[in-house]
Amino acid sequence: MPDLQEDLRALADRRTAESAGDFDSVLTTARTRKRRRTAGLSVIGAAVVVGAVAIVPTLRPASNDTPVANLPVPPNAVATPEVSVQPTTEPAVKAGPLGIKSLSKSAGGQFVASFPDKKVRAATFTLASTAKPDVPLYTLVAKIPGDATTPHSWPAIQGEAGMAIPSYQSAGPYTLAVPKGLAAGSYQVCTLSGAKLCGLVTVK
Repeated sequence: MPDLQEDLRALADRRTAESAGDFDSVLTTARTRKRRRTAGLSVIGAAVVVGAVAIVPTLRPASNDTPVANLPVPPNAVATPEVSVQPTTEPAVKAGPLGIKSLSKSAGGQFVASFPDKKVRAATFTLASTAKPDVPLYTLVAKIPGDATTPHSWPAIQGEAGMAIPSYQSAGPYTLAVPKGLAAGSYQVCTLSGAKLCGLVTVK
């Protein structure tokens, strides 16, 4: 539209000048208007080129940017939390000393067991050969006040089926009986409740 208006003005000026007889003035005015239009188009074209050059670098990825694929964790990903599992196994209870005082060294005799830590424990014990300490041979029941059947013993049975185990407890000492018919040798006597305490009994 501006170009059309300029042409119309130039044509009007030329006709006005022709009617006035000043043809040189008409040519001068037309050339001036053409130069102005050409200069305006050149400025607009130069501005478009400069704007395009300024935009192109922003569209190109920077050469020193680290690709997203090479990052340790992509920005749009959720890092999986590390879960550490702590062992829950309890330390094995170690056998401690059980005070043993022999009243008789023969089968059917008696001996006294005492607890160095003075802890309250049940009146039941196990007896095993020192050659196989993990294989109980007998269950021993200590002397219980008011129970004339104690102390006594019976061969160890898996689950102690059919055996009545007393619930009596004390901090000791306990009087125990050597099982009748027990062969001569060295035996280990251990508590069945609380921290494990063991002692040696020698039968002749």
